[in-house]
Amino acid sequence: MQNILVPVDFSDTSYTAALYALGLAADLRSPKVILYHAYQAPLTIDSPVTAVQVFDEAQLKRDSTAALENFRSRLENNCPAGCFLEIYSEYSLLINGVDDVCRLTNCNLVVMGVTGGGAVAEKLIGSNTVSVARHSTVPVIIVPRNAVYRTVQNIVLLTDYDHTDENLPVSKIHWLLDHSRAKLQVLHIEKNPEIQRELQEIVLLKDHNPSYHVVHHASFTDGVTGFVEQHKADWVIILPKDHGFFSSLFATSHTTRLAFHSSIPVLAMHS
Repeated sequence: MQNILVPVDFSDTSYTAALYALGLAADLRSPKVILYHAYQAPLTIDSPVTAVQVFDEAQLKRDSTAALENFRSRLENNCPAGCFLEIYSEYSLLINGVDDVCRLTNCNLVVMGVTGGGAVAEKLIGSNTVSVARHSTVPVIIVPRNAVYRTVQNIVLLTDYDHTDENLPVSKIHWLLDHSRAKLQVLHIEKNPEIQRELQEIVLLKDHNPSYHVVHHASFTDGVTGFVEQHKADWVIILPKDHGFFSSLFATSHTTRLAFHSSIPVLAMHS
């Protein structure tokens, strides 16, 4: 069993993510779902003269806690039996706080929301969500706008076959497959139509008997979304490695576009 952390900013996006997390908690039999808010001092720029801004951190804490309590009350009727809905707030940057809070609260999974809204929204919101997914050592599920939880039966693992065995988070994937009993499909997107890559089995996953696929498509995002729609996948797993194809993927806007435009949740998982 594992607890689930849901970073919230009190928007409709984070409410959708929290509902999704509660549905997932029921299937995983998670004992706790923790609503987490990282707050900061408000930034005001009303003068060309630099000044020291004085703020009441205790009041910020009270405001954050009150907002979380109200947010929790909206979700309580959706909390599955045997699962406790808790709150946690702290003065911190979100990207810095997630891993520490996960350790303190024994959370092994993070669920975050993301929503469309034009290029500016994708750059600002996407950078926050994708940054957490890129840097957190805990698996992060990015939930698309208006997503409704359904039992996970079909998972797609994206791979570039570059040092796959040594970078694969084997224990996390095995745990996920054992508890969800989902079917696993391994997908490689080949952008060069002239390259005919042979299917390669990943030895460390053989116990789960995955199927292997290579799709030729000039657009990584369109290739993935087309495959998951055709195969009725429930989740896509992406491995944000420190080198190779996925390193460059996370350094560009491609992952942000995948997070924003995927019709199903994207699970970022580190080794």
